[in-house]
Amino acid sequence: MLKIIAAGYILAASTLALGAATLESSAGSVRMVVELGPSPIERVEIKVDGQWVPALFSAQAATRVVTLGTPNTPHSCVLQTEDVIPNGILLRGDCGIGKFEQRIHLTPEPDELNVTVRFMPESGVRINSVEDRYDFAPGRRAADDPEGPVDFVWSQNIKNEADDDIPSWSFKSPVVMLQQGPVFAALMPKLSERLSVPLALDLDVTSQKLPWLAYGAIPSQPYGHSYFRRSTTGEPKVIETSTPVGQEGVIEYRYSIVASQQPSKLGYRRAVRLLWQQQGREELLSSYDAQRNVTRPWLVTFQDWSTDTWLRYADEVYRGFPCGSKQCGTLASFRNPGGHWEQQTGPDAWFNPWFETLRTAYGWYLYGRRTDNADIQHKAESVLNLVLSSPRDGGAFSTIYLVDSKQWLHSDGWAGYGDDYHAFGMSWTGYWMLKWGKDLTPDREQEIVAFLRPFGDFLVKQQLASGVIPAWYDSDLKPREEFRDFNAETAASGLFLASLAEATGDHDYLAAARKTMDFVTREVLPRQRWFDFETFLSCARKPFDFYDPWTAQYPQNNLSQIQAAAAYLKLYQITKEQEYLTTGTHVLDYLLLTQQVWNNPAFSPKLVGGFTTQNTDAEWSDAREAYAAVLLWHYYQATGNQEYLERAVGAARSTFAIAPWENWAHTGFTDESGALTGFHWGPGSGMTSVEMMHPMLGDAYIDLSNDAGVCFNACSIRDLRIRGDHIFFNLDAVSSLGKINIHFAGANEAATYQIIWNGNQSDMIAGKSIVQNGFAVSLTTDKKK
Repeated sequence: MLKIIAAGYILAASTLALGAATLESSAGSVRMVVELGPSPIERVEIKVDGQWVPALFSAQAATRVVTLGTPNTPHSCVLQTEDVIPNGILLRGDCGIGKFEQRIHLTPEPDELNVTVRFMPESGVRINSVEDRYDFAPGRRAADDPEGPVDFVWSQNIKNEADDDIPSWSFKSPVVMLQQGPVFAALMPKLSERLSVPLALDLDVTSQKLPWLAYGAIPSQPYGHSYFRRSTTGEPKVIETSTPVGQEGVIEYRYSIVASQQPSKLGYRRAVRLLWQQQGREELLSSYDAQRNVTRPWLVTFQDWSTDTWLRYADEVYRGFPCGSKQCGTLASFRNPGGHWEQQTGPDAWFNPWFETLRTAYGWYLYGRRTDNADIQHKAESVLNLVLSSPRDGGAFSTIYLVDSKQWLHSDGWAGYGDDYHAFGMSWTGYWMLKWGKDLTPDREQEIVAFLRPFGDFLVKQQLASGVIPAWYDSDLKPREEFRDFNAETAASGLFLASLAEATGDHDYLAAARKTMDFVTREVLPRQRWFDFETFLSCARKPFDFYDPWTAQYPQNNLSQIQAAAAYLKLYQITKEQEYLTTGTHVLDYLLLTQQVWNNPAFSPKLVGGFTTQNTDAEWSDAREAYAAVLLWHYYQATGNQEYLERAVGAARSTFAIAPWENWAHTGFTDESGALTGFHWGPGSGMTSVEMMHPMLGDAYIDLSNDAGVCFNACSIRDLRIRGDHIFFNLDAVSSLGKINIHFAGANEAATYQIIWNGNQSDMIAGKSIVQNGFAVSLTTDKKK
């Protein structure tokens, strides 16, 4: 073998007649082995405990082609030649109906190979799809194994039919992954603004002898709510400018292979890091105007949104009314509680997992306090008065109020069981009641705790031996069979019980909270069975026993993931037990697979940082991103992980691009707003997160101790360098922002600093001053003292 060192990488090319090549990273952790001859093969191998083991392979060639009219007869391609190129190898082959090239390059990452495929069909041949497919070498267990056929599998969407795929419309965090033992493998599309080619990911675990992963130029078509299948009539777009004379057109796509030894079931965390490092971070930096509204472009800064949300919109939906000796109020959703959308409804108050009026009122109160507006604070507190007037039954309480009829309803009758009490809704409301008492109205904390103790006792009593807390209770307070013995939304009750334990010091509540999260750790995490009410009862309805037998995945929804990550963090904060923080970061990183890492050019708004919902639906930038933003911010504070802060900023901004709608492209492929809107699942929830985060982050935030910074409000910070007492950076911002208030952490208060930005510089400033007061810069002035 001839070994060549090129740019820090090892290239080995055989001089044997049959031909062989090995492309190996300088770190010695991944390599591509190519063998030609009668039985050519491409094989990706990784180092596991010092030994090379196969992760992925393709016999003949990875590339396969389907022509129009013969969807069930793929043309397998055959490798013919290989050549060494700078930092890589060039493979060429024949597919019978055209030629292909596969350029494989090493990258600075120790476990990543970049692949570019070009297919040139013969004249007169009409192509349906071209893709690269790799078998997963470790194989699978028996299909009926309770642990599942593989240790880990993930795709953005799961399958309702065998030919379903994940099209570019669904590329939020685009990757497909498999792991068995320590062997982790993934395919990650290389995204660009030139996304005219129909592209899709695919995977299958059970249908063939081995599981496989695929990516390529695959046309797709939508059906149902919301699935996508391979289109038998579609055609890939061609790159006209690269088409040789006499050929129909060049079809091209790019992706990376990520393969390495990873901790059991946790290889996805490697993909999460790469998705942000390679795509999300730069996309966020380039999207400093991400808050600009797609239909009202004059709304862009948080100052713009604060005025529009808290003064205009809140005033439109606020209703005040007497309740006993107090003044009650609501920020109405005008939402039919039975899901009869064609029927108009009057003002209402919702205290449920989606429309948490008390959370939005919390943000409104923060705004009133920040602006010294006593009237707004009084109105916001009237929402607390309302929920404290909810009728209770054995600790359970109603969570929907109809103002005109003065009627309390137990819970949502559309995405739930309207006559029953919902533990998730009561727990989430109870959590925010405790936040009110601790943060805003400490003089009322005992009143709040007195209201909530019976509910806490109710949950402790209802908790099953497994640790799960049943989700729904009838009028006799008996658990409903659905969601009784297994549900992931039990994490919401765990978060509430831990918070109640923190407020009261009652160890029974803490013990119950521990049991709930032990249940989640033991029963939910191994197969990622994130079953909550939205998984089955919202718009993407499905049977309770729905399962994807092709990819071996369960339906899942990320509302319960958000609650679980928050509950683990709360238990860590109370107990200081590291295991809770560790498990919490595992859940958080899994949640981040539903965060959007780019601005898909198929859609008009800026979408980077937003969140989708579940693996059987397809919307972009759903309003739950406001919850995720605060969660990520809290995890940044707990871990110091800069990526979590950047992702928090992206999530906090993303609601505003599409407001007032609850999401964008609800069906996943049409460039249009979602069908519904509401104050609490849109601008109200989004601005509440901003009000919570802004006191720390300002318009921009720099942590001198970590040499890290991020822009929060309609700006981007680049090229940050800390050189002793000099702080260098460049800023981009929307012109309407004016002065940018930068908050600092990690400064030596006894020192002095000079700030240099965009070629401007300050005088020397006391460290104590920038810590306490921040520093305001302008992009138009030469100097700021």
